[in-house]
Amino acid sequence: MPDRHLTWRAPVPADADALGRMHFRAWVDTYGPLLPAGWFDERGPEDRIALWTRVLAEPVPPGARRVAVFEGDVPVAWCAAGPARPHEGVAPVRPEELWGLYVARDHLGTGLGQELATWAVADRPAELWTAEGNERAIAFYRRNGFVLDGTRASSPGFPIAELRMVR
Repeated sequence: MPDRHLTWRAPVPADADALGRMHFRAWVDTYGPLLPAGWFDERGPEDRIALWTRVLAEPVPPGARRVAVFEGDVPVAWCAAGPARPHEGVAPVRPEELWGLYVARDHLGTGLGQELATWAVADRPAELWTAEGNERAIAFYRRNGFVLDGTRASSPGFPIAELRMVR
């Protein structure tokens, strides 16, 4: 891992607010151009903070891995992976799943996302879901050996279809 004065560690409940805010900001940066105009106008980081509060209050599920990357005390990335799970009613087809990988805008292109992907699933058979139209992510995952398998899913309350990628 290149030295960028970043600290990798397991997130703890006290990180929920900062991780939720970073996660929301990454959503705005990533999905803003793909969503209808004004979609974020009435939405703030509260749902992402609530998600992280809930997730970090529970034990890490068996076989799961999660890490947050900090620059000082500010989260700049996070990643989670584990056993593949059904997604919006779609059965998994690989043993492992990259559950999520987000990197703050000012750390994109630094290699941090690659380090996280390698940490999470290395070159093992895995699957993941990405937003349709998120060409940057799709290209990144293709470079890591993933291919779109033609499976689409929709999440309630989120107007972008998700596409499954497998390797």
